[in-house]
Amino acid sequence: MPRRHRRTRWEVSGVEHGGAQDAELAALGLSALDVLDLSANLHPDGPDSAVVEAARSVRLDRYPHAEALPLREAIARAHGLDPATVLPTPGGTAAIHLVARALLKAGDRAAVVPPAFGEYAAAARAAGATVIEVPVTPPAFQLDVAALPRASVTFLCIPDNPTGRDLTRADVLQAVEVSGGTVVIDAAYEPFADRAPFASDLARSNANVVAVHSMTKLHAVPGLRLGYVVAAPPVIARLASLQHSWALDSPSIAAGIVATAQHEARRAALAPMRHTREVLRARWEAAGLAVAPGVANFLLVRVGDARRVRTALLGRRIVVRDASSFGLPEWVRVAVPPATRCDEVASALLAAVEAARA
Repeated sequence: MPRRHRRTRWEVSGVEHGGAQDAELAALGLSALDVLDLSANLHPDGPDSAVVEAARSVRLDRYPHAEALPLREAIARAHGLDPATVLPTPGGTAAIHLVARALLKAGDRAAVVPPAFGEYAAAARAAGATVIEVPVTPPAFQLDVAALPRASVTFLCIPDNPTGRDLTRADVLQAVEVSGGTVVIDAAYEPFADRAPFASDLARSNANVVAVHSMTKLHAVPGLRLGYVVAAPPVIARLASLQHSWALDSPSIAAGIVATAQHEARRAALAPMRHTREVLRARWEAAGLAVAPGVANFLLVRVGDARRVRTALLGRRIVVRDASSFGLPEWVRVAVPPATRCDEVASALLAAVEAARA
């Protein structure tokens, strides 16, 4: 009799992500080049040509640096960090899973705040931990930090995805105290926030804070897997021991070095994005739609039937994120578009809402 396969703690359910799939677009006679994709929360100006050229210019007949040391040093130099507090990773998601492997074990508790990026819970469960959910409710999605549970690791996205909710440095320190464990800040959207960044500074100076960064959002290069972790040197050493050699390929390292040099200038030039975001918010709120009070480069909007609204927008060649996978079937998440298409997107969403109600 065949041996029955037993599920191990390393096997977890797949996490549903957004974005238009090639097969979905092909069924409509479209390609990715034919649509305005507002589902992935990328910088509205797209990637800088110098970053793209750096990725294209590397030799592919040589191995990359085994530990991505040139990128590590570039990140440290650009952000005023000790290289011993930095570890480049092949994207923010890889960093989340790496941190979970390093900090969690079977029997530990990991806290997440739904609606949330599904990889936090997936990574925690893969490490054998029990996931404790601390849900927040619409439309404000406010988090009572004092109500966080005791946990070995607490995952906080700051600003939050999908709500855009922001927290302060004091909130993070309170979360460390209340939880009694390590707070992992997912800082993927921090460059877009309406304030100065603090995640890395807090992580390098507090042994109970780890900051996970994604370079693909600000620089609009999700095809390159680029991220890094900032933490106390002992934590970084532990993470490095778990990450395999050649984790980052040569194009990613080369592009990452150029992108790192551009980080502050690119972040400082986000005023038009923020203006466009507030124009959209005002238009949609004036029309009676609830919009979460977010501070990042996207807005979470209550539209009624999210699936139908997304389908209607796709017919207009605009892709948004149906937030049903976050447990929010009445909401869509819309990345801030280029300023030149602001009015088009504002009107298209309102028309899609009306069409979905018909």
